[in-house]
Amino acid sequence: MPVLDWSVVRTAAFGGLFVVVPVAVLALLFVGDGGSGPWASLFFLVTLFGFATAGYGAGRIRTDTPMIHGAAAAVLCYAIVQVFGIVTRLARGADLNPLTYPLTAILAAMMGVLGALFADWYRRKQARGPANLPAG
Repeated sequence: MPVLDWSVVRTAAFGGLFVVVPVAVLALLFVGDGGSGPWASLFFLVTLFGFATAGYGAGRIRTDTPMIHGAAAAVLCYAIVQVFGIVTRLARGADLNPLTYPLTAILAAMMGVLGALFADWYRRKQARGPANLPAG
């Protein structure tokens, strides 16, 4: 069983926060709380990209176990943002939907694994070098 390097998870999660936090703020300004439509879908997709960014960062740092670190970094990124989301919803008196939290955490973990897989693929591609490319 691999042991998580929490400094890597924390560093990669904060990298993902650089994408997720501005998107969350813009989503609240443009879409509002619980909105739907094309803007909400766009912000949701960019948020998923932020979770993949956290996974990519973890996969680049920990090449021996990229996927587990990528998933953990994305879930930590999600948890940090969600804590602030829950607090602000409670402060406004809005309802909470607890079912969405674990489902979104699973989605964040999947995007973190995807980002880590991309980092691993890119690292392996770079390791092969230009010698294996077809002559052009």
